[in-house]
Amino acid sequence: MTDHVDNNQSYSEKISRLKGNGDTPADIAEGAPQSPERRELLVAGGAIGATMMVGGRADAQAVYSNSPPSDVPAEYTAPSETLKPGEPTSDYYVPSTERDANVNWWMGRNVGGVTIGLIQLRAHLPMAPGNMGNATTFDFPLLYREMLPENPYDIMALEPPEAFTDEIVKAARWLELQGVRAIMGNCGFFGTYQKAVAEQIDTPFYSSSLIQLPTILQSLPRKKKVGVITASGEVLAAGPAIENCGVSPEDKANRIVIGGLENGPEMKKVLNLVGSYNMLLLEQEIVAMARSLVEKDPAIGSILLECTELPPAAHAVQNAVRLPVWDYTTLTKWIHDGCLRRPFYGVI
Repeated sequence: MTDHVDNNQSYSEKISRLKGNGDTPADIAEGAPQSPERRELLVAGGAIGATMMVGGRADAQAVYSNSPPSDVPAEYTAPSETLKPGEPTSDYYVPSTERDANVNWWMGRNVGGVTIGLIQLRAHLPMAPGNMGNATTFDFPLLYREMLPENPYDIMALEPPEAFTDEIVKAARWLELQGVRAIMGNCGFFGTYQKAVAEQIDTPFYSSSLIQLPTILQSLPRKKKVGVITASGEVLAAGPAIENCGVSPEDKANRIVIGGLENGPEMKKVLNLVGSYNMLLLEQEIVAMARSLVEKDPAIGSILLECTELPPAAHAVQNAVRLPVWDYTTLTKWIHDGCLRRPFYGVI
């Protein structure tokens, strides 16, 4: 048995000494019989014991420290907003198969392997599969960060408040700290804030499903148009979201046909954040709008669904109008595939 732990030693020195005696932090956590040295370590570290059930008996001790030991770097307890992500060097993209590669980490990053970060505007709404806020929508992980603006309806402001922009940037910087490679919003009207936010962060920002519009327009003859189905046609038409996502004022006026759902009974529930709506009835409202747009303007060659509540109906829309249908999920998959390329396998 070793001598008692010297209380003048640092916490790490005491750990090292106990390791030499065969006593490890894992032994402590697993509830091994406590030697005098281990008990003195717990006291010296300012720790308290919490009863833990092991094998049906409350005879193990899990150790939690009330305060960090004096030799822990200050960065461990620093607020996340004071920390900065490291430089995304080549090892930022090291494939998981390269086990012998040297990889970097930085203080404040607590997760790995997440390509897409999502700024989640707080909304009292069910989020069904297909919604950006539903983790089963994609077959790859997203990292969510909630933003808490003073007024969530500022997402649809015609002149975006600076305070709302600041909250988006705050959430985006936290996602950057976690190492994501692209950042998205969860409402098409985040497009209003595209330029202001992109200028203040270092990670590619894909704010809105509307970002797909320039590409869709380029793919069509000039005589063709895009039908945009949105939660609020009045706001989308009057606001800057479409232009901020790269569409010229001329194309917005002549090649974008907006269909607003704001007068539908189920969409009113969504807009009023009542916490409940009927998925089938909402789908019927969306499909009816798609049919109406195409019937009124046969020049429409594609449909874009603006709102994150709309992708669950994308298949039904396509079945009804027989046109390409784009939404937040098609954008997200494209971004993910570009940010995380994988080798091709096959035969020649």
